[in-house]
Amino acid sequence: MLESALFTCGRCGHLEGDTSKLVADHIIPHRGDEGRFWDRSNLQCLCKGCHDRVKQAEERRGLHG
Repeated sequence: MLESALFTCGRCGHLEGDTSKLVADHIIPHRGDEGRFWDRSNLQCLCKGCHDRVKQAEERRGLHG
């Protein structure tokens, strides 16, 4: 999944060569739904910064799922 995104964050566009700094993020949180968890169309590549700050803040505000 990270390869298909060319190791580029889907939010900020940062190209990251260190895969430990990238996250395969669920666009719509799976919340235990196995089908949604494994659905590749529900995944996006995010850098750790965008995932841990921006995306998590959005989820806390109820903007996803």
